[in-house]
Amino acid sequence: MKADPKKRNASPAITWEAILTSLEDGVIVIDPRGKISFINQAAESLVASSAARALQEPYTRLFRKNLWLLSMIENSQPPCLNSTRGESDFVNLWGRSAPVSASVSPLQDQYGRSLGTILLLRDLTRRREMEEDLKRSDRLAMLGTLAAGLAHEIKNPLGGIKGAAQLLRRALVRDPSLVEYAEIMIREVDRVNLLIEQLLDLSQPARLNLTPLNIHELLDQVLLLERETTQEKRIEVRKRFDPSLPPVYGDRLQLTQVFLNLIKNAFQAMNDQGCLTITTRMETDFHIREEGKDPGKFIWVDIQDDGIGIKEEDLPHIFAPFFTTKNAGTGLGLAICYRIIKEHGGLIRVESREGEGATFRVSLRVTS
Repeated sequence: MKADPKKRNASPAITWEAILTSLEDGVIVIDPRGKISFINQAAESLVASSAARALQEPYTRLFRKNLWLLSMIENSQPPCLNSTRGESDFVNLWGRSAPVSASVSPLQDQYGRSLGTILLLRDLTRRREMEEDLKRSDRLAMLGTLAAGLAHEIKNPLGGIKGAAQLLRRALVRDPSLVEYAEIMIREVDRVNLLIEQLLDLSQPARLNLTPLNIHELLDQVLLLERETTQEKRIEVRKRFDPSLPPVYGDRLQLTQVFLNLIKNAFQAMNDQGCLTITTRMETDFHIREEGKDPGKFIWVDIQDDGIGIKEEDLPHIFAPFFTTKNAGTGLGLAICYRIIKEHGGLIRVESREGEGATFRVSLRVTS
């Protein structure tokens, strides 16, 4: 008996459940009794609860930490039956928050009878990060323009001051105390000159020599440079490298500067003892599309320490020029790291809680 060719080539039936489950936005349906009757995978991730646990649960329990959303849902139910939209921070069952946009609408049949409520939740974390990147880039561009304009005017008198201090040191060779003062003047002039050079680094686009790089070889070389630091202190270094990662496009010298800065900061945050964990992984959640280019694939390098961490109020400013939590520091190191990674077409992020360490995440475009 021959199979019917029409049946053999027929596509599987597409159900509304399959469509909603495939959406990147969270979809939740609440029945007239106020219980969850449907939740897709994106919504499961947002609320931090599996469908098996969420289904038939009262929506008031699932959203108990989000009064703004409860109010929108109540407004969609009889007798109001209003559709509303809003944006705010959504707090999941574990207490973690994320910015979301919410659309809440009454669900009705063809006769206008209420069947419950439908929620659409969109995670705005990526969008907010991109918006913050644009603002930070604008601030760096403005600072760079200012620095380039002032550098010439400042460096000329500094050169004169340094030359005079050097002559003064020679003339005062018989008085050690006055020689010390002259040396302080010279050191401070050199420090200001270094600061100006770092400012100029922010203002001038780097001339990147992009070549395929093995990210693990680069990280191993940076760790080798810092080996003496780990020997002097009781610091353990753990490498969780994914050996299957493809090469990345990068400038070896510039990326060495970035990772050397991040690893040094991590060692300093841990003082005399702790654990530094470096993890590499492929990015599977998103791609960055630039006009005229194909979507880029990325890897992430996570540098995690168990040091003192960063205060919550300091996190939004951590990549800002001149912002530092150190007693001795210019506050330009992380700003320069940010510029270098941005010019590579990647991203740099930080996650931290005070007293629980910090994790800096760097993404880089792969070669294929």
